[in-house]
Parts: sequence; structure tokens; C-alpha cells
Amino acid sequence: MVAMTAVRAMQLRGAEIRRAAALPFSLLPLGSLEYHGDHAPFGTDTTLAQGLAERLAERRDCLLFPPVTYTFVPRLTRDHGPGASLPPEVFLAYLRELLRGLVSFGPRRILVLNGHSENQYSARLAAEALHETEPNISVAIVNWWKLAHTPWRDDAADPWHEGGGHGHGGPLEISVAAALDPEGVVVPEDVTADVPYQAPWWRGAAQVVGRGQAPDGFAGYHGRVSAIDLQRGRRVADQVTDELVRFVDDWLARAAQGDGVGPERAAGPG
Repeated sequence: MVAMTAVRAMQLRGAEIRRAAALPFSLLPLGSLEYHGDHAPFGTDTTLAQGLAERLAERRDCLLFPPVTYTFVPRLTRDHGPGASLPPEVFLAYLRELLRGLVSFGPRRILVLNGHSENQYSARLAAEALHETEPNISVAIVNWWKLAHTPWRDDAADPWHEGGGHGHGGPLEISVAAALDPEGVVVPEDVTADVPYQAPWWRGAAQVVGRGQAPDGFAGYHGRVSAIDLQRGRRVADQVTDELVRFVDDWLARAAQGDGVGPERAAGPG
């Protein structure tokens, strides 16, 4: 259940627009329809973005928009399974106009909660384009998985230790997705479904597209999927939700400093 002080844009009536405009920020989940392996739904990224957005809306006032599902999906995964993909230039143009439309509802703060790695680049460019014409807005783009604490990363005895469970379609992503939508995930019982996680030393500094992009053994997913753990997924989902709340409070306070007013006034139409 979304808190009474949060508003769903899909159910918002025209007569309630002043109420929506007075909310501190708009919240846009950003996902995909992409192959994540035979064990996971195509809508995994959207489930994660929308599910965590719902949790955040239970704890902080916002204008909650429906998720964006049709985005850019790279050949890296489409070579292993279908994906509903928009061309990169089309997706960027779409996001630019979408953010502009969100601003028209009133809140000058927009939180884009992202569940699909490739979305982050277009989202940043779309936000920069909006800022060129709307200097008093603030757009925050949050990749949920970067808020996930993975203390098991260096524990060789833990089945999640490779990459801290990270990896497309790996145990971290799918365990949290299962916590948000248990019906969608089927945990493989056979360890032959596991694909070793590979993170080259240069991963944080460089991007490769095309030849040399796919990790060794990549099968449209990677990681120890036999280690998918619903209980651990629930704990990570709770922890990420707490971090999202913490981030929102900090972000709104920082955005308000530039206005010279409190967060409540900063949230209204500028």
C-alpha cells in the first residue's frame, strides 16, 4: 500500500493537481524487458525499479509515476534471448520529453529509480538536457544495485562471494527481484546453470561495446544462480529501501540549499 500522502499519477484526478504540485518530488521507476536467463522473468529490471519505488513511496511523500518498461536493450543480452528494445537515439529522445512532461505536474524534483544498467547513460543526458531549459530543477538518478551492501563479497565460503553476488541475472539481482515478486523466479537446482562472474580490473574505468564486451562464459546472464536466496533478497531489499530513504532526505536538503528555501517550498512549481 502506498501511503496516503503519496499520490499515484495514474489515479490522479485533474481537480487534485494542486495537491500533486505540492509534493516534494516525482518518482519514476525505470526498467526494461530483457533476457535474464531461463530462471528469471524478462521484466526483472522493471520489477526491481517499481517494487523499490513502491517501498520508498510508503515512507516518503511523492508523486509516483508508472514504470518505463520499454527501453534500450543491448545486443549483449539480445544475442541470447529476445528483448523489447528501442534504438538508443529514440530512447534518449523519449526520456527527454518524458522528464519534461513530469515537470509539468508541478514538483521540481524528479527521482529516477533505475533497474537496468544501460538506462543510466540516457537518463543522465536527458536530465542534463532538461536542466538546460529548467535551471531550478533537480533530477536524481539512482541505480538501486549500487546501494546494496554486500559484506559477503570477499568470503570465499559464501556462494555469493563472486562479485558480491552482482552480475546480470545473478544471485543479488534475482534474489531481490524474488523478494519483490516471488512468483516470477524459478531457482535452478542444478549448479551447471551457474556462470562464473567476471569483473575485469578496468571495469570501473572503461566501457567496451562489441568484441570483448561479454564476460567469459556469459550466457545472457552470469553469476552463481544456484545461490539465489529469497531470505537474503528480502534483507537486501530492506537495506536498499533504507538507503533510498536516506538518499532522498539528503538530496532534497541539498537541492533546497540552491533555492534559499526549505524543501517544502522548493518542491512546488518554480
